[in-house]
Formats: sequence, C-alpha cells, structure tokens
Amino acid sequence: MRVFAALVLGASLFASGAQAEKPTAETKQVTILGRDWLVWPSQVVAGEVVARRQNLELLPERAPSLLTVRQAMRAYRGATGCTANYDTMYRTDNGDYHAALICPK
Repeated sequence: MRVFAALVLGASLFASGAQAEKPTAETKQVTILGRDWLVWPSQVVAGEVVARRQNLELLPERAPSLLTVRQAMRAYRGATGCTANYDTMYRTDNGDYHAALICPK
C-alpha cells in the first residue's frame, strides 16, 4: 500500500511540473540558421524570456545544426535586440530556453 501511495504521489507531482509555458500575444518569431524560433516574456518568472525552437518539418535525416543553446542566444538577440545573460540561462525538459536579458541603455 505504501509503495502504491508513493507511486501515485510521484506521478501527480511529475504531471503538475511538466507543463510547458504557452506563447503569449507578445510572441515574436525569428529565423536562426534556417530554424524558426518563438521568443516571448515568461508568465511564470518575472524578468525571464522564453525561446522555443519550432520543428515544423519533423525531418529525421536533416543535417546537424549548430548547438541549440547558441541558436537560442541568437534568437533572443534577433527578437529583442538584447543579449541573453548566460549565467541565468537554463533549458527545461521540453526544450524551452529561459534567460534574463541584458539590454543596452
């Protein structure tokens, strides 16, 4: 019984934490090295911006791309004109990048 309760609790915690952020009305789309990225302000964490790469082609045999973290950094710059603060940048389980931005004054 204890094992079952632990499994149910663990599954419910996992399911609640696995929600991806949804793009907002302020979403901008940019193309980086032939890949489409969506960039929008986070609704969960104030001051963070989210970048998500779109895989519209779903091509399993496509050529390897530049590291996605570098593409995300370029997407932030292309969409906002600001640089992502690399020290605050992290990637979630679904592949979204989150970062605080450093904007010129």
